[in-house]
Amino acid sequence: MALCSQPRTAEQVYLYGVILSAISYYLNWGFGLIFAALLTRELARQAELRGIKVHYKLLVAATYSTFMIWHVGLSGSVPLLVATPTHFMVKEMGVIPVGETLFRPYTLWVLLLVMLAIMFMFWKVFPPKDESMIATMRQLRPDLLEQSLVVKDDKAVISTPSERLTYTPILSYFIGIMFIVYLYYHFFEAKKSLDINLVNFIFLMLIIFLHRTPANLMKAVKAATPACWGVLLQFPFYAGIFGMMKFTGLVEVFAQWIISFTTPTTFPAFVAILSNVIGYFIPSGGGKWAVEAPYIIQAGAALGVPHAKTVIAYAYGNDWVNLIQPFWALPFMSVVGLEFRDFVGYTFITWIVIGIIMLLGLTFIPF
Repeated sequence: MALCSQPRTAEQVYLYGVILSAISYYLNWGFGLIFAALLTRELARQAELRGIKVHYKLLVAATYSTFMIWHVGLSGSVPLLVATPTHFMVKEMGVIPVGETLFRPYTLWVLLLVMLAIMFMFWKVFPPKDESMIATMRQLRPDLLEQSLVVKDDKAVISTPSERLTYTPILSYFIGIMFIVYLYYHFFEAKKSLDINLVNFIFLMLIIFLHRTPANLMKAVKAATPACWGVLLQFPFYAGIFGMMKFTGLVEVFAQWIISFTTPTTFPAFVAILSNVIGYFIPSGGGKWAVEAPYIIQAGAALGVPHAKTVIAYAYGNDWVNLIQPFWALPFMSVVGLEFRDFVGYTFITWIVIGIIMLLGLTFIPF
């Protein structure tokens, strides 16, 4: 990467990282994650060769933070989905071309504000002035200077509530009991028979029980289907959540609740916040849309908010949470050689600042 040898100062290295990674994420989120990770390593390596002291954790944060723009880029799953004539909400909202979502001035102005803020923070605010606070790639990961991409799998030490849920059977047994309760309802209360969906359901229940912990389950599924393990595990749960929302009346409850305290002006910002919160627990773009779309589209229509505006607000909120949610950073982290906790301090501050700017833009920029 010839561009990686162009920066002359540490601040320029961070700025190059922000701009080039943003371009890659805008083109395609999957390509961007790998490109940005390789870019990070090459920028740090070139800086080492030319004696520029670059804080590697900050550089990693810089090239990952721009991931938050992918959903308003060319691979944004929901804007592309609602532009498809056969999408699952077509009866409720019709077909919305990308000219009304991705390329709307409303979207592009918010995108510009977000990018300018990220560039300023990693160029002028975050870089440490005290060189003793800088930890270079050579200090943190000298092996990466030798082109090593091997990531050692260390034994987990349980020290947080989330790790306890991941590495103990508590969560697996809780979900398994829910499955058993549903099986009782299916056969004895609803008097339904066995079908292909229930067979899949039972097998999922069994592997959750037999692997005992979520960590063991994820490791096994990843080993068996490395290309799509995340989808195989997550989407059955998304479908279940979607079913509960759509067929139990919760859609109407949530829609009325949203309408009760939002206005056409504040609705987009609320959708972004809601998408951000739900995105922390359901890290997905299109899958999560199936959960949220029924009630936010209904509420937006009742308030007179254009569907395209609701879609863009959702996309920004969905991107926003990626600054503090590590799921989509997994391939990125495996290449740069750091863990999420190594750079989340920077991305958390970025999440706060960018969130304020984004919400103000969604509220006050004309659609």
